[in-house]
Amino acid sequence: MQIQNFYIQSVAKQLLIGFFIGLWLFLFFYYIEPFDMYQLARDERMLAVFGYSIIGVLTYIITIPIQRFLYRSAGKWSFLQEGLFLLSLIIIAGGISYLFFKIILLENDPDAHTFWFFFFQNVIPTVFLILPVMIFLRWLFSEKVIVHEPATSTKEPTIVIKGENKAEVLHLKESELVYIESANNYVKVYYLLQGQLKSELFRNKISVLQKEFPFLLKTHRSFLINPIHFLEWKRESSQTILILKPAVTEIPVSKTYKKALVEKFVNPAE
Repeated sequence: MQIQNFYIQSVAKQLLIGFFIGLWLFLFFYYIEPFDMYQLARDERMLAVFGYSIIGVLTYIITIPIQRFLYRSAGKWSFLQEGLFLLSLIIIAGGISYLFFKIILLENDPDAHTFWFFFFQNVIPTVFLILPVMIFLRWLFSEKVIVHEPATSTKEPTIVIKGENKAEVLHLKESELVYIESANNYVKVYYLLQGQLKSELFRNKISVLQKEFPFLLKTHRSFLINPIHFLEWKRESSQTILILKPAVTEIPVSKTYKKALVEKFVNPAE
């Protein structure tokens, strides 16, 4: 089980996970009645059950943009991102749950537990209760990443990018080329060097490089991309943007090329 599999791009799947977490909390609070809930009157007990279940759903939904921010900031999902996500989940859940407990259930009773007592006695045990369920759901709904080891007899092709000046030469493997951007009479080539995104400026035309390297896809009159670095789509107002990994780079998509790109990345041929 890879840590990368715990990041889910689909908002719909994330909402579904939030729903199942709320359902699990409802069943737990309704049948187990933890934290002396059995001492409450029936109406108050049902209010607590529904309230804490809704808080569980709401808390997970609030963390969806936090997860996306953490992923885009790092360009990957590691144990650090998972830890920061869980920390934000615990803090948000603790704050909302305490407000519900103090204001709604106890109606601002001055003798109510302090926040830290409530946090460590109620919130932390509940988080550890739902943690195995949440981990399983995040793994279940994720897009599994299958890593194929390259055959030892297969050697990745090397490409050579040249400019009009004889000194402008760049030798790369196909997978190291990320994208090319046109800049008047020059092109800016973005490539990976030991995992870091670098760039070189060449005096050349983007149309020439498109003919030389047909595996590249045109997204805009000024951009060519290597499709193996595609990460996801993004939409801002009326502009469609294509995001490349590993540096989470945003590439504009024009209407002219959008249909072909959608067929390539969204609806690939069987």
